Amino acid sequence: MALRIETGLTAPSGFIEDVFAIDKDTYSPELCGKIENLYKRYDVCPDSFILVYDGDTLAGYLNVFPISDGLYRQLNAPDFFGMRDDDIEPEEMDAWRKDKPNELFIISVAIIPRYRKGEAIKLIGNGFLDFLRKKDAEGYKIGSIAGSAISAGGEKFLQRFGGKFIKKLEDGYKYYLADGESVGGVIENGLIL
Repeated sequence: MALRIETGLTAPSGFIEDVFAIDKDTYSPELCGKIENLYKRYDVCPDSFILVYDGDTLAGYLNVFPISDGLYRQLNAPDFFGMRDDDIEPEEMDAWRKDKPNELFIISVAIIPRYRKGEAIKLIGNGFLDFLRKKDAEGYKIGSIAGSAISAGGEKFLQRFGGKFIKKLEDGYKYYLADGESVGGVIENGLIL
């Protein structure tokens, strides 16, 4: 069966439970969040998921959303080395805005192990690029894309969107940021290979 992309707006009902199942299989217990937090963030930003399906099976997903000015400042403060993840509260998110650039945070990219060597990661990357292009065309300019990488695959994913290594976080994780110019280049020219 061919893989296909869905979003949080088009996915089958119950997909949050499938996302949580992938999280439990992919992340260590200390990095696996709580399902109620997934729901809280989804309620604020329902288009925050890019999902890859193989038939009825969720093969992987990306979760990204605009963040508040306060969270953006915290993440980029030179003396902040914590990793923000499942503890991000809905009030630290922002609505999509046309009056200012949208600062995006990728909270997670996770793929079921048997799909990692195939097309799933390419589909997620291309699905996210299409999403960014659509938002840009609708007047929602992207100011930056940030994320904390916990694996070499996560680092590579962030780099493909123009992310540059900014700092090492507690527990050895790495924080990446793609500024507006880098993101604009990716939107115009495609992913960085």
